[in-house]
Amino acid sequence: MAASGASFLQRLGERLRPRSAGLRAWLGLSYGLLAIALVGVLSVLVESAASDKLEEDIGLRLAGNAVALADRMDEGLYERLNDMRTMSLLPGIADPAANQDSLRAMFDMMQLTYPDYAWIGITGADGQVRVASRGLLEGVSMSERPWFKAGLREPFVGDIRDAVLLQKYIQPSGDGPLRLIDVAAPVHDDFGVVVGVMGAHLSWDWAERLRQDLMESLVAHDPVEVFVLNADGVVVLGPKGWRDQAVALDSFAQSRARSSGFVLEDWPDGRAYLTGFAKTRGRPLFDSLGWVVLVRMDADVAFAPVSELGRQIWLVSGALTLVFLLVAFVLARQIGQPLQALANAARRIQAGDPEAGFPRERGYREARELTGALRALVEELTTHERELTALTQQLEQRVRERTVELSDANAQLEVLAMTDGLTGLANRRHFGDQLAREVTRCAEKGKPLALVTMDIDHFKAINDTYGHPAGDAVLRRVAMLLEEQVRGGDLLARVGGEEFAVLALETPMSEALPLAERLRAAIEGAGPIAVGRDAVPVTISLGVAVLWSRQGDLLKAPERLLAAADDALYRAKRNGRNRVEVAAP
Repeated sequence: MAASGASFLQRLGERLRPRSAGLRAWLGLSYGLLAIALVGVLSVLVESAASDKLEEDIGLRLAGNAVALADRMDEGLYERLNDMRTMSLLPGIADPAANQDSLRAMFDMMQLTYPDYAWIGITGADGQVRVASRGLLEGVSMSERPWFKAGLREPFVGDIRDAVLLQKYIQPSGDGPLRLIDVAAPVHDDFGVVVGVMGAHLSWDWAERLRQDLMESLVAHDPVEVFVLNADGVVVLGPKGWRDQAVALDSFAQSRARSSGFVLEDWPDGRAYLTGFAKTRGRPLFDSLGWVVLVRMDADVAFAPVSELGRQIWLVSGALTLVFLLVAFVLARQIGQPLQALANAARRIQAGDPEAGFPRERGYREARELTGALRALVEELTTHERELTALTQQLEQRVRERTVELSDANAQLEVLAMTDGLTGLANRRHFGDQLAREVTRCAEKGKPLALVTMDIDHFKAINDTYGHPAGDAVLRRVAMLLEEQVRGGDLLARVGGEEFAVLALETPMSEALPLAERLRAAIEGAGPIAVGRDAVPVTISLGVAVLWSRQGDLLKAPERLLAAADDALYRAKRNGRNRVEVAAP
């Protein structure tokens, strides 16, 4: 056995020597090496392009998730700040002593509506708390608190801090200290003089819920962890064991130069992670607090699809190489056989064999056969190249589909951010944005802008008598009836618990008042609203205001229009409800 094996290797070595190798060996070897080289180069190019695209897609997905959470945090703070600004413009807010009971009830209702409020209160110009939710800290001086000092000048949003005065009244939900974010806005009297500050403390549990919501939506397909760092690089939100730790990360450093992105980096726990980052950007009324959202995924997990893709590409390449080698040697044998037959015939003739003769003349036919064989080989190589190209295109299509899915998800998040979940109408945020935009537009065109505010009469009694599900049914029915009456270009929104508003574009009072009366009559004419086995009579009170703005008078125009319409609405309620009142010109 050993002797036969050695003999075979000796014969093979002799055949591969340059002087001993035949045409079939040289052709087979040449075609085989060419096939290996082509498949290898194509495989490297395809793997590199597809892997880079897939890695970028994963990183962009993580960065997109970080951007979504950063925007939701900014938007949440912006909404709470607008709450303070809106309440600072309410009638009677400038004289809290005379309206103590009603203000405290309103603050308590705000806490019920938005449980993220840990405390709401109003101070005098001296910093003493006049009225507060649940009466907490009334009479206590806030004159040295940063939120009070800043709130005297302008709307203010503060960075996260540990609770000081409220620590003994409110128990934190977790095992850490009670942490708060301050929002405040100045309160002016009728002469524009600052007479106090409308302030609130927002529980940091609000941000933790946003973080948990994001993780729950991603954990099904992306095992990620979410962190929030403050401007000093200290973890203020994240898994247990990380909070209050200062971390030096490349992603945090890069967030100073660009608002979002992704990076592969080593974390303090010694592992490598693909990290998407996004910096909060603030809103028109407040600058960014410098928070940075990090969404990280273990590098081994993140790049597992990339490794699997590379493995599959090389498996296919190996199989193709074997096929190419087999085809190459078969073709070399077919090409060499006629030449070998011709050489044998020549040797027989040279030896004087009388029966020797050349095989039948093949001439150009052999050339044509050789050309056809080479063409077949090239065509086969081209076919496999197209297969590899098609595989690349399929991978690129998958990347594009994932990108489209991400864009669709972002678009859906944007729609959800502008829509009231109960009624399907525009929410307070979208209404506020449109109000500011339309005030500017109408001022540029010299057109009037009408605002109709509505409030369901005795809605609290409906909730108390029939329960909150009945109240939700009433809200949905009222929203549907109102939507049937508004004009196509008007904006109908739910701006509070039982409060609605219609923004009528380029509409003078002569058209706005009939519109308001039509809305009131629609609710009254619909009759009692069915709630289970009961029927609840429902009416609404409405306030109408019209604004004629000028280019240089836009800063406070939205607030003035809202305050005028709300004042007319409160007059309608005082005058018996189920009526329309018009704001004073």
